[in-house]
Amino acid sequence: FVPEHRAIFRDLSVLENLRIAERQKGDLARKEEFIFGLFPDLKRLIKLPGTNLSGGQQQMLAVARAMVPDNKLLLIDEPSEGLAPVIIEQMIEAIQKLSETTTVLLVEQNFIVASKLAERYVIIEEGQSVKQGLIADLIEDKETIHRYLGAA
Repeated sequence: FVPEHRAIFRDLSVLENLRIAERQKGDLARKEEFIFGLFPDLKRLIKLPGTNLSGGQQQMLAVARAMVPDNKLLLIDEPSEGLAPVIIEQMIEAIQKLSETTTVLLVEQNFIVASKLAERYVIIEEGQSVKQGLIADLIEDKETIHRYLGAA
């Protein structure tokens, strides 16, 4: 699970943050190459405490930490929130790569990000599912986009 507000251990180094995830039946050594391939900045910053990382780097660390355990399902809540466009693109690429081996359930309000990552969608209004289907169909559904996203 990757919460909306990153929830990294700010006083621990990048490496220590990743090692904590090993307690959840993970094996960092086995996944290190994959994780640092997705997030090369983290390898460069491995000894820095979380508090010294930018918001984008903290988000990368939160996602990377969630990848250490052998999860069949990964829930990622608002991965693009507060990130610079260049970091959002890196995050999209990383999640796309991750989704090749792990089922990803994404909560995302940024339609552009969601449309690049999702195969299916569910629109929730006041706690109720009001519309769902294939993301490719939603992209063509101007009425739904206008109604729920305020754009056409």
